Amino acid sequence: MDTLVMALENHYLDYDTFFWLDPSTGEIALWGEEAADEAEAEGWDVDERGGIRIEAVDSSEGFRDMEDFIAGVTEPMCRNRLQQAINHSSPFRHFKDALYSFPKHQTAWYEFHDGLMKQRAIRWLAEWGVVDQAEADAAIRALQALRDTP
Repeated sequence: MDTLVMALENHYLDYDTFFWLDPSTGEIALWGEEAADEAEAEGWDVDERGGIRIEAVDSSEGFRDMEDFIAGVTEPMCRNRLQQAINHSSPFRHFKDALYSFPKHQTAWYEFHDGLMKQRAIRWLAEWGVVDQAEADAAIRALQALRDTP
């Protein structure tokens, strides 16, 4: 799960370098020039193995996550600093910089974000038919219950 979450968050790769899931093994691997050369020498490619390319989550979703988190912050000073941070250019960097001044909220953010990304990963697996939709729904409900438990 953690590897899939990391792949879904990775916005630093170019089109020819990407993470992919081998649905027959569940393995997630990085595809790049070296992997392509090795696969060619072994006589296979990602498509032939039914590989599923893992595209990064759109940054607009990440921005909405920050907005949702800020809406739940009850400490006015922190909420205002975070809101100002996302209204600047480079909102993700400014948001993390602002959180650094509020360690309690920084921890809460990482827990909040981690839960959302795990839910996205589970939905992704279901969308690609890697897991059953009913199992995915149950796993998401369990994650949400954990989040809602004090």
